[in-house]
Amino acid sequence: MPPLSIHGRSREVRDLFPYLEARCYLDTAAAGLAWQGHGAAVARFFDEVKDRGYDARPEWWAMIAKVRARLARWLGMEPEDVAFVSNTTEGLNLAAHSLRFARGERIVLAEDEFPSVARIWGPAAQAGAELVRVPIPREALRQQALMEAVDARTRLLVVSQTHSGTGTTVDLDALGRHCHERGALLMVDGIQALGAVPFTLEHVDIYASSFFKWMLSGFGIAMLVTSARAREAMTPAWHGYANMDEPHQLQYAHVNSPAIYGLDATLDLMESFGWEAIHAQVRDLGDRLLLAADGHGLDLVTPRAQRAGIFIFRAPDGEAARMRLAESGISVSARGQGVRVSPHFYNTAEDVDRCASALAQAIART
Repeated sequence: MPPLSIHGRSREVRDLFPYLEARCYLDTAAAGLAWQGHGAAVARFFDEVKDRGYDARPEWWAMIAKVRARLARWLGMEPEDVAFVSNTTEGLNLAAHSLRFARGERIVLAEDEFPSVARIWGPAAQAGAELVRVPIPREALRQQALMEAVDARTRLLVVSQTHSGTGTTVDLDALGRHCHERGALLMVDGIQALGAVPFTLEHVDIYASSFFKWMLSGFGIAMLVTSARAREAMTPAWHGYANMDEPHQLQYAHVNSPAIYGLDATLDLMESFGWEAIHAQVRDLGDRLLLAADGHGLDLVTPRAQRAGIFIFRAPDGEAARMRLAESGISVSARGQGVRVSPHFYNTAEDVDRCASALAQAIART
């Protein structure tokens, strides 16, 4: 018998997120809601493991290895490809500072990339690499514009899997194949897609993501995934006891073990509902939001065929519209050209219908 859809388990889901009783929360792209039980999972490290000090080290090492293997299996990689860092920005910096560049090589990225993607290339520039910022003529052409900019001199294409300010989501397989055919590497900031949509990293060389958005886990833990091909092109920028015996190992120090315990429990939770069901709910809620938005005449910035869980609606004053929604008990963000709405599997059709109606009224008053 196939698993129940999220819709069929909506009460069970909602009970895990009591804040939803008081708030219409559609801001997962800023931070996902913590589920009831996550705090206890984190506390377990202190109450049942660290209370025995260093004598319990084999247990927390085993948990780190377990979670590393779970993530690798889920994303189609090997455990040795996964390192743990503190956040997405640290992962991107660690990779960027570890790559070796030669004079004249090109790093391609969109002109409007997130600062953590765009501002990390100082050492590459000092080595003589050229930073190529690609103008995006239209959101529907974002992926095409980036692919066309990759040439024989390109060493690296770096991209947000889902753009935080537009919601546009690129095809990692298509980008990776295109890069590899030209001898380039593909580097990805994945935080706005991980947990919202299905994918694997088969054709990705470097992938960084935290877990506090769509993955509903805590701050202070992220993964940096690197292919063997990418690691061969790297000299670790930072060194410590954890990589003293492995020349290509990027992880150099302690992992945030309490957060790993929380992440393991979160993976248990998500898998109990089923990733296929979670992704289907995100997709279905997006379809429902678009239908409601169309009915209210809202202007969508995000390409309909290139989306994950983020939707940007054009507004003359996004912050004013956001504040009006907040006064109505609806949480969204002001981003890009307007208002960003980001429903997750814990939301309902009623949530997105209410948001679309309130947003239309808010925009009309700004």
